[in-house]
Amino acid sequence: MSISASVGIGGTNLKADAQIVQSLLNPHAAVMGLPLLVVDGICGVRTKAAIQRYQQVVMKVAKPDGLVEPGKATITSLLAAAPMAGEVTAARTVVKLTVGHFKKVAKVIDPADGTLQDAYTAFDYAMPNKGSRLVGGKHAVAVPNVITVSPNAKMRIGAVMTAGLLAHEQFHYDVGFVAARAFAHQLTIARAPSLAALIADYAQLEQLHLQTRVGLIQHRYDLDTAHGTNAHYQKIWLNRMAACIANPKANQIGGFWL
Repeated sequence: MSISASVGIGGTNLKADAQIVQSLLNPHAAVMGLPLLVVDGICGVRTKAAIQRYQQVVMKVAKPDGLVEPGKATITSLLAAAPMAGEVTAARTVVKLTVGHFKKVAKVIDPADGTLQDAYTAFDYAMPNKGSRLVGGKHAVAVPNVITVSPNAKMRIGAVMTAGLLAHEQFHYDVGFVAARAFAHQLTIARAPSLAALIADYAQLEQLHLQTRVGLIQHRYDLDTAHGTNAHYQKIWLNRMAACIANPKANQIGGFWL
């Protein structure tokens, strides 16, 4: 993939071309000492400065002109540069929950079935927007990057956090982590013909892994364990989770896709 017209200082600056240049520049942000560009196709001051900086630092041009032209040295250099090594991974801000991680509230309701509970644990997640990169002429998520998973836990005022209840809540939190790992792997290998298509793929993968599949697993676990009160089935599911966490490449738990 290349550009159809010039991008940068004094350039034509078509949106599609500017997006390509921004995507190609972002993997070099660290070595250039610049923040990542927003891949929006707007060739503003930061994009023009990044082009000049790339020419100066990476290409060793004595007098950088800040312009990327089709078939010329700068675009050739950008396209030839090896993509930044790495992958998207997942990490937890908290590994093991304690009672201190739970916000005390007057009433706890499981949104999945409307039942009153002593505690309820969901998870939040975030991934920095590092833009995209080009791999073999296709758009891919910039790497390395990390999806950070953190607990969103509530506990009813007056409830007692027993070992069994804490293990139950830990399971719900861990589902978010192992699903985020699967999501991260799919983001690493995702390829799309355009930035817009990559963004659409991201949204679909996010929905699939962190909402649809998480919801199915959480629901099945709660049914089998009666919300953690059936010790026999809870032990089965906790063993499944331990094995899943121990295998970074796991894409299933208990027969359910992550």
